[in-house]
Amino acid sequence: IYQQQRTVSKVHPGLTFFKEGVRSIPIESIPGIEETGWKPASRTTRGQQLEESQDIDVLAGMLKIVLNAVKNHDDSWPFREPVDKKVVIDYYDHIKYPMDLKTMMERLKSRYYVSRRLFIADMMRIFTNCKMYNLPETEYYKSAEHLQQYFQTKMKELGLW
Repeated sequence: IYQQQRTVSKVHPGLTFFKEGVRSIPIESIPGIEETGWKPASRTTRGQQLEESQDIDVLAGMLKIVLNAVKNHDDSWPFREPVDKKVVIDYYDHIKYPMDLKTMMERLKSRYYVSRRLFIADMMRIFTNCKMYNLPETEYYKSAEHLQQYFQTKMKELGLW
């Protein structure tokens, strides 16, 4: 029996949500749960439930966790502040709707993000703007790609993607 258990068992890394202040998570976001054959009772995601319940405080708390994680990521350095037009003179000629992590933090504090869609749209705009302005071989472009993957992973971990 023990040998058979070893062949089918898989150890997943521990959960970090609770250390970051989350009190509850959707069960389907726990690594390995779906592999056990567990199926959710309904097809709504945690993100849909948050939007349907209009619990802005819960949503804001989860978005703050994601935003802080993204802001603290090593590849976030080009996106932490608005692009300085004195340094990058033609940036605003090419990018009509700029976005950065500082602006997103201000919007989060002012309760602008009443849905996860608004938050996702702003974050994706950061990556889209960067990729539109910079060439693929630049460190800015590569940072945007890495940070976008990290952002999507964090959102999925919290059931918001």
